[in-house]
Amino acid sequence: MVYYFINLSLHFLISLTLMLILLHYVKKNQLRKNKRGISFLLPSLLAVIFLVQVMTFTVPRILDSVNIVKADYRTVTGQVESVRFLNHALVIDGKTYYYNPLIYKPKVGDELKISFTPKAGYIADLEPLPW
Repeated sequence: MVYYFINLSLHFLISLTLMLILLHYVKKNQLRKNKRGISFLLPSLLAVIFLVQVMTFTVPRILDSVNIVKADYRTVTGQVESVRFLNHALVIDGKTYYYNPLIYKPKVGDELKISFTPKAGYIADLEPLPW
């Protein structure tokens, strides 16, 4: 699960960076130091991007940290419908699950039994089912 914690750290740093940039531009607006009119709207755009990043990526990963520490996973079996670009995610029954591409190499059509975290959908264990 090292891949999970690296990914969690990366998304946390992205969220932190977006928040710091947002605060910088809000402060710039408060001090009325904007040189372009469009700069007044930049904090609103950054706030939307920040909220999407946090709610989609960072918060589910943080909440799943408890499940990883407790080794409490959900299990599902199914056929791989598609493998995403960069070989880091797969789709089973319309739901996306993320995995370490250095360990697992599933292909479209494989029958798998996976154990995953409930909120972020990270695969802890992936087993091919016998035909």
